[in-house]
Amino acid sequence: MSGTRLGILGLGLIGGSLALALKGKRGAPEVWGCDKNREHLRMALRDGTIARACTEAGIASCGLVVVCVPVVRSVGLLRRIGKRMAPGAVLTDAGSVKSEIVREAQAAAGPGVEFVGGHPIAGTENSGFPAASPSLFKGKTVILTPTGGNTGEAIRRVERIWKMAGARVLRMDPGVHDHVFAYVSHLPHAVAYALVHSVATLDSKVPLGYSAGGFRDFTRIASSNPEMWKDIMLQNRGEVLRALRHYRKNLALLESLVRRKDAGGLLAYFGKAKRTRDGL
Repeated sequence: MSGTRLGILGLGLIGGSLALALKGKRGAPEVWGCDKNREHLRMALRDGTIARACTEAGIASCGLVVVCVPVVRSVGLLRRIGKRMAPGAVLTDAGSVKSEIVREAQAAAGPGVEFVGGHPIAGTENSGFPAASPSLFKGKTVILTPTGGNTGEAIRRVERIWKMAGARVLRMDPGVHDHVFAYVSHLPHAVAYALVHSVATLDSKVPLGYSAGGFRDFTRIASSNPEMWKDIMLQNRGEVLRALRHYRKNLALLESLVRRKDAGGLLAYFGKAKRTRDGL
């Protein structure tokens, strides 16, 4: 029955890890997979990560579908898949920007089909099915962004899959989600990219072989997929721009404190930052 089948569209780090996490689990649905990378699809089929490799049409026949592709591509896919799914089916995603996706996917869903937005807070700087891990979501958080148009049953069906993969599930309004993640995820990536770009464009050419652990640790996320982060920045453009303006204001304050040799001000600035970070 289609109701016991899970379709995963996109078998990269997130989609592949979800399939691996469900593999062999008692009560887990049969997993069908679809991916534009034929080799990754063959790998997933060969090791039993998915029960069947199929097209978009095959994925749309599943009772629950998770779209795990870059956010810019996801809108078009969600429109196409949502229109083809049967009444009673549930569609969800794994994108890190939610407002536009939720709006577009819910509007495009066919009669009796529900879309519930999702965002697993997990990942690495690596991508593709070879980077997938069955433990990627263990102990991690998945944010669902349902709206008033969703039924409790549809939300619970999506929650069940992520909990089975080892995650804890929270719910959040789509707009609140995009505001929050502009600061705690999108801004840190922007700053990391900007810091490495600043060093890379120095006339003095600082040799990175001498970089301290702090530089390497802080800028690790600048090794993330540039294509993916270009899409995220543009999809959440308004919130990202607000976050960057707020960051520039705080960076300007730090610059002013250093220029004025304000030891007390620097101590208070750093102390506030340390207390906030220690509270995480």
